[in-house]
Amino acid sequence: MKHILNPNIALRAWWFVPHAYYRRDVFGAKGLSAKDFDILKQCDGEAEIESSPLLESLVERGLCTLAKSGEKLTEWQKYRFCDNRYFPAVNWAITGKCNFNCRHCFNAADYSPLMSEFSWEQCQDFIRQLDECGVQNFSLTGGEPMLHPRFMDICREIVRYGMTIDELTTNGSFITPEMLDEFNSLGVNPVFKLSFDGIGHHDWFRDKKGAELQVIEKIKLLREKSFLVRMQTNVHKGNVDTILPTAKLAEELGVESIRIIRTTEAPRWAEMGGDLCLSVTEYYDFALEFISGFLVGNRQISVDIWQVFQIWPHSRRYHHRPVQSSAEKYRGSLPACCGTRGRIAVTPEGDILPCNQMSGYFKKHGIHMGNVHKTPLRELLTTGEYLDKVCYTVGELKEKNPKCQECPHWERCMGGCRGIGLLFGGSYDSYDPAKCIYFNDYYDKFDELFDDTWRCSD
Repeated sequence: MKHILNPNIALRAWWFVPHAYYRRDVFGAKGLSAKDFDILKQCDGEAEIESSPLLESLVERGLCTLAKSGEKLTEWQKYRFCDNRYFPAVNWAITGKCNFNCRHCFNAADYSPLMSEFSWEQCQDFIRQLDECGVQNFSLTGGEPMLHPRFMDICREIVRYGMTIDELTTNGSFITPEMLDEFNSLGVNPVFKLSFDGIGHHDWFRDKKGAELQVIEKIKLLREKSFLVRMQTNVHKGNVDTILPTAKLAEELGVESIRIIRTTEAPRWAEMGGDLCLSVTEYYDFALEFISGFLVGNRQISVDIWQVFQIWPHSRRYHHRPVQSSAEKYRGSLPACCGTRGRIAVTPEGDILPCNQMSGYFKKHGIHMGNVHKTPLRELLTTGEYLDKVCYTVGELKEKNPKCQECPHWERCMGGCRGIGLLFGGSYDSYDPAKCIYFNDYYDKFDELFDDTWRCSD
């Protein structure tokens, strides 16, 4: 009998990941046994495969099926060995240009407007290289990504290769019904991550008159067209009292989740924010007060307070964000940051770095780890400083920080966020002092907010 991979399945292999597959629209590749993989490699619609319990189990798992006459694999589905380390995703700032002039922009080293962006030829070449390296998922950002003159062509090109756009970070200005209709026709269904920085405050923070009313209308349009929306809200001393009403407004608008982010001491915000930045303890105190108010009433919207706490009201679950592992799962070979290990970050200038939130800091301090316009992506994913940083392990981090070696919370904290460690400690090797405060002074306080009907998923 002839079998073929299901249309949403593609076989891949990388260094240290020799047997894996992508399921379209599911983040990350999944591992397979060598026997499963060998059978699936034969499922091309042409080879005769002897029936077996193993083949039947692969059919039941939705990985392959009986082939129809003349049915063949698409180019995306065909087995490919990618001669580099495994990275499933990219966070790609396609342009630095923006119609807003946000006071906190972490892409900037100062308050000057950003003008860099990928040319169309560079976009085509980069997408091709990402495909060759086995990257599947795209998070498009900027600047304002939709300000790129070939934005829709970029989306079409990604789809042409069979890859997936799972996130779009935007201020919403250029979203139109026609664009969303084309997304639907292309099968593009990203989460739209829209900025909204507090009722009555958004215009000032984004330095754009009318921005608040505009983003509300764009959220309504997105929900009308059945796209998921995640609201991204910066919190600081100037808007702290607006955040709970903003979360309630988001829920009324049909927003799926809200991510609340402490406006950090990035170069531009340090210059423009004055004394508005919340200290770490002020941020934690805000989070306690916010959650206490949020839990009053029948809430539905999910909440992610950056580096602090997550709440899923539908399933009555919560999670301490500083908890990255457990004693049972901990091992010293784990990456110091799972996020940077799984998603390549690329700036509008083509610089590759652990995460785009570090880009302004890197510019200001002249830190460079490689550039995709100057060095082939495969090379950057096989050797060099970038790869060293994103593959940096918690064991290596622990060795560099004597304080962590004596800490009873180490196997849960694992040194915290590399960006915050860099910001406060001046080195990628520095531990994150905000997490010391959390585990020592705040962990129990957050647990006390929840009754026995809630479950902690740490």
